[in-house]
Amino acid sequence: MRNTQRDIVVLIHGLGRSARSLLAVRFWLWRAGYRVASVRYPSRKMTVEKAVNERLMPTLEKLKPAEGGRVHFVTHSLGGILFRAWAAKRNPDFPLGRTVMLGPPNQGSEVLEQLGHLPWLRRLLGPVVLELGENEHSVPRQLGPVPPGTGVIMGNKPVIPFFRHLLGPESDGIVTVAGGWVEGQADFMVTPADHTFIMWRPVVLRAVEHFLKNGSFLPQPVWSMEGGLAGAAT
Repeated sequence: MRNTQRDIVVLIHGLGRSARSLLAVRFWLWRAGYRVASVRYPSRKMTVEKAVNERLMPTLEKLKPAEGGRVHFVTHSLGGILFRAWAAKRNPDFPLGRTVMLGPPNQGSEVLEQLGHLPWLRRLLGPVVLELGENEHSVPRQLGPVPPGTGVIMGNKPVIPFFRHLLGPESDGIVTVAGGWVEGQADFMVTPADHTFIMWRPVVLRAVEHFLKNGSFLPQPVWSMEGGLAGAAT
């Protein structure tokens, strides 16, 4: 088994959140032997490109991986899009390990596509509202496949199904299960969780650790783009 003490895990939070939202992930992976770093960025004031250039890249430049060590990522929501934007232009010599994306709007946000024209929403969430729709010009749709060794975990049990009329029955309340699907993913897991608190569920924390160490999630019922979910993790 790989010596995790040589590896670093970088955490990237989502829209309207802070590094504190990933404290459970941070503590869990620290106990598993990883060094953990967090990217902090004012998500409601920056475009994706600006957050990558001014916050994500400087954080990565400060890392000092041990010889032979790798840098993994765990992201939540918008954080996954920042990771993809960085990965698309990363230095090929960067010691990239594995990545787990929690609730990423990889196909764009269905909610923002429908409501992004509202002035109050733009004032509340900032410039990314105009970047994260489902249209072909949105940032997520322009990024292409994810790097090898990337896994996606989606929830399908919203606590407050406010957007059910927009998202349908298979969503975490903010992103549909299908909306997390992305070309190049190594594994895909669906669990009964909502978007806001998916990173606090023990089943998710165990799955994250397992993927970082093994490149796959624990065996889960199969979910497909065509057939939907045939059961769920508990």
